[in-house]
Amino acid sequence: MKPSQAILSMKSILKGSNTPYLQGKPGIGKSAIVRKLAEEFAEDREIVNSINPTKKQFGFIDFRLSLYETVDLGGLPYIDEDNQQKRAFLGNLPVGGEGILFFDEFAQAHSSVMCVCGQLLYERKIGEYVLPEGWKIVCAGNRATDRAGANKIPTQVNDRCTMLNVDENINDWIAWATENDVSPDVLGFISYEPQYLCDFDPKITTPQPSPRSWVRLSDTLKTNPPKEVLQLICEGDIGETASIEFITFLSLKNDLPNVQDICEGKDVEMIDEGGKSYALVCALVSILKSEIDNPNVANYFQNSLNYVEKLPTPEFAIFYVRSLIGAIPDLAETSTYSDFKIRNQDLEV
Repeated sequence: MKPSQAILSMKSILKGSNTPYLQGKPGIGKSAIVRKLAEEFAEDREIVNSINPTKKQFGFIDFRLSLYETVDLGGLPYIDEDNQQKRAFLGNLPVGGEGILFFDEFAQAHSSVMCVCGQLLYERKIGEYVLPEGWKIVCAGNRATDRAGANKIPTQVNDRCTMLNVDENINDWIAWATENDVSPDVLGFISYEPQYLCDFDPKITTPQPSPRSWVRLSDTLKTNPPKEVLQLICEGDIGETASIEFITFLSLKNDLPNVQDICEGKDVEMIDEGGKSYALVCALVSILKSEIDNPNVANYFQNSLNYVEKLPTPEFAIFYVRSLIGAIPDLAETSTYSDFKIRNQDLEV
C-alpha cells in the first residue's frame, strides 16, 4: 500500500483499540509516516516527547528498539521490604495524558527486548507498570527479505498486530516533501525521473537512493556545497548511478532563460524539453522563496505562472503551483491561485 493508505489504515486500526505494525524497505519513510499519523491524532494540540502530556499536548515517544536493552523498558528487578519481587522502571514510559508510543526498528531489536514490548502489546502492562488508557502503540520495522538486520518477529507479535506492508509512492512523497521544505532541485529531479525515488537492492551494500537519502541530500544542498565536491556528496547519499543523473539534471540550469525576467513578466523565449522544463520550475520556486518578503512576490507568482502554463504539458504548472504553495502558503490566498484552480478543476492541484 502507499503511505497515504497506510495512515488511513493505522487510524482505523488504532481507533479499534488494536496495534498496527508497519513494514517496508529501509529508508522508505516509515518513521515519517507514523509521525504524520501522530499529527492527525493530535489535531490542534502540540506534539511533545513527554511521558505525561497536558490536555493541550499530544505525546509522541519514539523508541528505536535496536538501541535498547531489556532493562531500559522492562525495568530492574528488586526485592522490596516485604520480600516481594518488584521492578524499578527508568521513567521513560508514559504515565498520563494521551499519545502514541512508537516502537521503531522492532525487527532489529534483541529477542529479549521484543518480549518486553510484547507484554505491552498483549496486556498493556509490564509487571506493576500499566500503560495509560490514552496511549496507543504503533510498531514499525524492516522486512526480513530486505537483509537490513531484521530478525524474525515472534509469532505472538504477528498474532497481536495488524501487519501493513508499505511501498514508496511518488505522488505521496512529492506531497510530503513539498510540505517539509525538501529542496526544489530534489523535487524537480524526482518528478522528472521518478524511478530514482527508491531504487533499493538488498544485495548491494553501497549507497542507494531512497526517500530518506534524498531528504538527507536535500539538507546538504541547502548549505550550497562547493561544486567540486557536489557529486562526491551525492554519491555518498544516493549512489553513483543516481548521482550522475542528478548532477546532469542540475547542469540544465546553465541553459535556462533568465528566471528573474520571467518573474518580472518580460518577453522570454519558451523552452520545450522535459528535463529543462522541470529544471526551470525548480529555479522559479527557488527565486520566489528567496523573494518571500518582497511586496512584489504575488506579481512574480502571476507572471511566472503565465510562463509555466505555456510549457508543453499541464504537469509542469501543477508541479510548480504545488511546490510554491508548499513553500509560501500565503500565495494560496491570491487570485492567481484561485483562478488557476478554476482553470484546472479537472486535475488534482
